Amino acid sequence: MDHVGDDGLLALPATGPEPGYFPDLQLDQLVGAVVGERDAYNLKPAFHARLEDVAAVERRQAVFAALEDETLRSAVRAFCDGLARSEQLFQAAKQVRHPAMAQRWRLNAVAAYVRVVESMEAAGLPEWQTWLRHYRASASFDAMAKGARALLAELGELRYTLSISGDAITVSPFDGQEDLVAGTLAMFERFHAGEVPPHDFDLRPGAEMNQLQGAVLDLVVQLFPEVFDRVARFLDEHSTFRAPMVDVVEREFRFALSWLDFIAPVRQAGLPFCVPAMSEAARFDVVDTFDVLLARTLVAAGQSPVTNSVALRGEERMLVVTGPNQGGKTTFARTAGQLYHLAALGLPVPGRAAALHPPDAILTHFDRGDRAGEQQSRLEEEVTRMTGLLARATPRSVVILNEMFSSTTFVDARTMSVDVLREVLAADAVGVCVTFIDELSTLDPRIVSLVTGIETFTVTRGPADGDARSLALAARYGLTHDQLRARIEAHA
Repeated sequence: MDHVGDDGLLALPATGPEPGYFPDLQLDQLVGAVVGERDAYNLKPAFHARLEDVAAVERRQAVFAALEDETLRSAVRAFCDGLARSEQLFQAAKQVRHPAMAQRWRLNAVAAYVRVVESMEAAGLPEWQTWLRHYRASASFDAMAKGARALLAELGELRYTLSISGDAITVSPFDGQEDLVAGTLAMFERFHAGEVPPHDFDLRPGAEMNQLQGAVLDLVVQLFPEVFDRVARFLDEHSTFRAPMVDVVEREFRFALSWLDFIAPVRQAGLPFCVPAMSEAARFDVVDTFDVLLARTLVAAGQSPVTNSVALRGEERMLVVTGPNQGGKTTFARTAGQLYHLAALGLPVPGRAAALHPPDAILTHFDRGDRAGEQQSRLEEEVTRMTGLLARATPRSVVILNEMFSSTTFVDARTMSVDVLREVLAADAVGVCVTFIDELSTLDPRIVSLVTGIETFTVTRGPADGDARSLALAARYGLTHDQLRARIEAHA
């Protein structure tokens, strides 16, 4: 069985570049925050790889739907923790110099793996449950499980007598000799005064023995060579004891848990997440959505983010957002792009409800400012990037444009922006355009005009009010009300 397909347990990519639109949409920051300390499991490539097939997205969604059950989620977490423990034992064995001691840690690792597989409950994930049942019943797993248990029991039953005479130590078979420990303790009982703190021995996985301990273990190995030979042969036969499918499933589970753990505080604050309805046809319909990363920050500070509800209807394709600076335009544009990426990963997305499509490309254009060493002018660089973006747009693409051509004159910016929007509409792509050019909102019937308010930070359908350009120009030259008041107060 190459994959667990019906429940979305797909082999996540182990490598893959970060998509170019990540910085524009702040998805690089979001993924970094989600992965956090789990980076050792190489989860970032999994968050880079969108699924472009609706059926594949829905299979992944089924996993998240199943993990809403707290009992299953706890079982999955215990499964991952147990596998991590087994791997720690196996890696610790590599750090131990004494061969017999290293073999014991490797045997412990195999036994820990067996216990995890045998105890895993997968109710709610039927395809994985079926595979797991067949795997546990297989001859190879049964032999490994029985062999590991038998050898651990045999090692645990070894008894020997340790004799110390001067600087000589000998090990011999135990023959019912008197246990001198009890007598020794009784002899010194009269000197006992209060509780004596116990001595802690270093029994951590991989803890190294000193030279004396190693010499004693060598004598024990010589006393029971057949037992240690059986351990060595068993470990040679099971040098690779983890089934590849278990590795696939563990990584998928860690991927899912990382997202669920990240959004948990936001959910607990009362903000909604949903499994979006996906379709092959282009769609954008969201209710009470918000920026997840911003929400985490605000919730931690005891605040709540603003939510927005927006939909494209019928032949509508482009949302043109105008309004004053600091009104939430760019945050909304980023949120829209994030929604498409997160939905195409099969994740629960922020919002009470959402209907989207898995895009073939997410194309973004955000102002990058002047950069040292750049040979082209800022405008030339923008035009070059925009030309490449438009060449890739298709009816299944999502285009996010944020304040195009702000480095040039208003007239030139308007002319070029009109050309860009017409190209996007000609490609029949879905998009969001944040702009200070109000005329773009009435360019075509397929464009929806959204306006933002500096007080509410919400986007609503409505005609551009003509203030966006004026405010943008005033801000550029330091002439807004707040800027002028600050300058007056500074010189008062």
